[in-house]
Amino acid sequence: RSVYSDSCDHSASTWQVMATTTNGFAKVHVASANEGVDKAWLESLNDGYNTLRSSFRSQTSWSYDFRMSQLKAMETMLTTENEKMAAALATDMNRPDFESETFEVGSTIAEVRFAMRNLKSWMRAESVDTPPVLQMGSSRVERIPKGVVFVLGAWNFPFHLSLAPCIAAIAAGNCVVLKPSDVSPTCAQMLKDLCDKYMDPKTFRTYLGGVAESTELLARKWDHIFYTGNGVIGRIVMTAAAKHLCPVTLELGGKSPVIVDRGLSPSQLHIACSRIISTALFVNAGQICVSPDYVLVHEDAEQQLIEALKAAVARMTPENSEKLGKVVNSRHFARLRNLAETAEGQVVCGGAAAGEPNSCFLPPTIISRPSLTSPAMTEELFGPLLMVTPVKSLEEAADFVNSRETPLALYVFSGNRKRAEDVIRNTRSGGAMINDTFVHLANPHLPFGGCGESGFGSYHGKWGFEEFSHKRSVLARPLFLDIDRYPPYDNLKLMIVRTAMTVPEMIKSFAAKMMRIFGC
Repeated sequence: RSVYSDSCDHSASTWQVMATTTNGFAKVHVASANEGVDKAWLESLNDGYNTLRSSFRSQTSWSYDFRMSQLKAMETMLTTENEKMAAALATDMNRPDFESETFEVGSTIAEVRFAMRNLKSWMRAESVDTPPVLQMGSSRVERIPKGVVFVLGAWNFPFHLSLAPCIAAIAAGNCVVLKPSDVSPTCAQMLKDLCDKYMDPKTFRTYLGGVAESTELLARKWDHIFYTGNGVIGRIVMTAAAKHLCPVTLELGGKSPVIVDRGLSPSQLHIACSRIISTALFVNAGQICVSPDYVLVHEDAEQQLIEALKAAVARMTPENSEKLGKVVNSRHFARLRNLAETAEGQVVCGGAAAGEPNSCFLPPTIISRPSLTSPAMTEELFGPLLMVTPVKSLEEAADFVNSRETPLALYVFSGNRKRAEDVIRNTRSGGAMINDTFVHLANPHLPFGGCGESGFGSYHGKWGFEEFSHKRSVLARPLFLDIDRYPPYDNLKLMIVRTAMTVPEMIKSFAAKMMRIFGC
């Protein structure tokens, strides 16, 4: 069922051919687009779509009280059903309970509680200055709901990456249709069951399915579409949205680099490698959109870093590999194995040969000095693989990053803050961190989003509320003390306009503020 499901009935050999190619993703999508949609499913969609449209027109979802009720329902669902969610994650990806609680359920609870604490202030209209020429008047910016929005969730963090955008959409007063990814089918079914149980069906609906169902959903007119996934499907989403002039948020990915400076002490290197390796190879088996894909290390520190990375893998690897997360399915396992086998570098630890196809387990793998033109260095890895390549300077590292598509995240490790800031200043990325990885996503005051090929739009905290809101300008004026600006025009009116245009902006601004203070 194509890229949406990544669970097509093609033979294993076909999957291997398509495994690492963007064209392969597109071919699967086209081949699957002709699948029929179940009649009962379509009737359910029609009913839900019409219900949500009616609810929004009647402003059911607009009020502060209703928004809070739905956010509280979401919080109750997450706190009450967290064990069921952890079990579903263990079934689909062998996710350890610690990761489920920390990076999936716990992070989503934090998101909804942050929205609940701040919703009233977010909804408050923002007063802005009114220029003297428009006095007596008052100006404000209102955040109003966009309408009925469509959220396409991702499979790698199926609960957080599905529900966090929904939390922002609900906080902004919208009605929501959620389509979880069926690459993690147990989690997708769990999401539908729980959302049907806890959320108000007048304003929130969840639909399952593969590419045929996703295609049918995308054919509808939405007021905003939020998609998390890869660039191939991102383009399909944008094409569908363009037919209705629908705004889109794309949370994609890319190859997120790590740049390691020379001069780190042994203790600093120990911490740096722990932070790099945990995110790149262990948390969710490296299947994270901001997971480090490759490390650019100063050539003077290359061997020292490789030994420290290898030691970090050894520290974090349990005796029983069954306690580690697995690759989500056999297709992704074949893709990752192919990437490792064609990298042409030196295997530092792990390796494709140590993989277990039957259980989709690939050990944490580090490859040193891969071919820079190999698929491992040109395609997003999205698994427990990490490439390491030397550079002569931080400037060369920055040039290398800038020569590629803009990544979703950039990580710089250096004992010198100025040198690290120089790298940040001279590169582009969706987000960036100095001396850590991944955890910038945990700050609700920071926007999370990509740039260029890694996506556009942002969310988390108030940024998500803004993303799902329309900023409406409102100017109110009284029906007295009118200025004669109407035809017929004469020289006196033209002289007044020209005189007004010559008044310095500082004086205009001061006059506007005085009028605002005294209620003019």
